[in-house]
Amino acid sequence: MSLKVAPSEDSNMSKRLVCMCNMVTEREIYAVLTKGARSTSDVQRMTCAGTSCGRCLVVIDAIVEEFLSQLPNDPQQKINFGN
Repeated sequence: MSLKVAPSEDSNMSKRLVCMCNMVTEREIYAVLTKGARSTSDVQRMTCAGTSCGRCLVVIDAIVEEFLSQLPNDPQQKINFGN
């Protein structure tokens, strides 16, 4: 099973804006999911996506759900903030 990770720099997905209010791309969302975000709230906290008008929350929910469905069940998962 291969996990979907952040899109490559040259892919169209890396340039796709998910949150127009806060200029957050799909690549940025996958990056925080890879670092340990596990919910839409985590993505909001780490990127500010979906914290203004909220119209992108459905898209963020779908990205999070798709990403999590590909992960093995690991109850000890820790968030890596890259410090």
